[in-house]
Amino acid sequence: MKRFLFLAALMLSLAACKEDASREVVLAETPDGRPFHFMPIYEDGVTDITITIAWPMSWAFSVDRNPAVPYVAAEAILSGGTGEFAPQDVLELFNDKNSRGQLYARADHAIGEVSFPKEHIDDVISIASEMLKSPQFDQAWIDRIKQGFLANQTQSQAQTANQMWAVARLAVLGETPLNDFLSLPNIPVISDVSVDDLRRWHAETIVQNGVIISVTGAISRDDAGKAVDQLLSGLPEGQAQATHNVDTNFEPKTLLLHLPDAEKTTLGLMGQLPPTAEGGDLTDLLALSFFGRSGSGPLFDAVRTDLRASYGFQAGSTNYDRATRIMFIAGEVETEKLAEASELIRTTYESYRTAPDLTGLDDLRRGMAEGTAQNVLYVDVAARTMLELALDSRDPSDAPRLGELLENVMALEVQERLASVFPSGDDLIIVAASPDASALPGACVITKIEQVAQCP
Repeated sequence: MKRFLFLAALMLSLAACKEDASREVVLAETPDGRPFHFMPIYEDGVTDITITIAWPMSWAFSVDRNPAVPYVAAEAILSGGTGEFAPQDVLELFNDKNSRGQLYARADHAIGEVSFPKEHIDDVISIASEMLKSPQFDQAWIDRIKQGFLANQTQSQAQTANQMWAVARLAVLGETPLNDFLSLPNIPVISDVSVDDLRRWHAETIVQNGVIISVTGAISRDDAGKAVDQLLSGLPEGQAQATHNVDTNFEPKTLLLHLPDAEKTTLGLMGQLPPTAEGGDLTDLLALSFFGRSGSGPLFDAVRTDLRASYGFQAGSTNYDRATRIMFIAGEVETEKLAEASELIRTTYESYRTAPDLTGLDDLRRGMAEGTAQNVLYVDVAARTMLELALDSRDPSDAPRLGELLENVMALEVQERLASVFPSGDDLIIVAASPDASALPGACVITKIEQVAQCP
């Protein structure tokens, strides 16, 4: 009888451990009443905790604002030290504790993240809170950040592919603050960023209200709530950010940026996809991955087998802001084959969109699902995924089962999605950058990015 009771107790214990180890996202509330998405992870070997916070930001949509300010401010706040610790001291402290923090700016939000082992929660949260509340904005440190950012942008914007995509963004977004934020067409504005600009951005953006928060890892709900309150309680209340609506233009056109000194030719085709807030993005991911997969995809076969071009192409999707999402096909091509490549890729895409041969999709889907399931096991990836779903007003509880959701995407869904929401081949914007002005017959040829507005 005792043996039976012991086995029964052991089975109940194991069942309880299994239940505790399951990953479940809930909407919790901090002691100060702040809602946050929470997923505790009680698993052997998991000792890390990640907290992510999204602050709404309207700076990138505002006229007469220096578009470089959010980039400089975000780097300065979590790298500039505190009243007690110099920047290098904070870096060494975080490194010694196997912890990290970052703050970065997107068009719609500033995103903050701290990750750390559970035994260092007090030190990390205390220092991160101090940096968020009272950034130092030391002039010498700011100058160092600006110099690095300026050098990075100067080098990046000199690349042929980046200039090509700047043409594409301007064609879609027009001369808007959002385009200025994403492309930084006037690089010298980086040098114009002042400490007053940084303090204004900080006061407007890094506030208590309107934030979206996710917490996951080896932490209890109570401790998670206390940590969130400590990070935010010293910040100003803040005001609601202005809403924004960017008019986009996805009318099909063919553009060629003539760069006489370019060493290579790049080609891009792009069109609009629905925002991720509407769902279906996993199906889109699978559709584009199958189309562009290396070695055997329709895109590979067209460029490398049919065209015998020596360069590779890729297909994917990205966002300008949360409302503006694009699909793209891009790569390098021999200059003399630009016109042929452009037409071949467009027709190959259209054939795939309207009558796809999805033989082999199951194997690709299975591999992607397994990779996704493994990736989202990481604490920081799980926290970011939860946050992204919440920003789209979707269910953050889908985060731990993304692999399962991807595994359940069937070929018929891919086929229907391609036909219903993907732009037709004739509706794509075709953009190229090349040393040969005549390499793409019929294109509107420009010599400067800002001349896009002159193209019909």
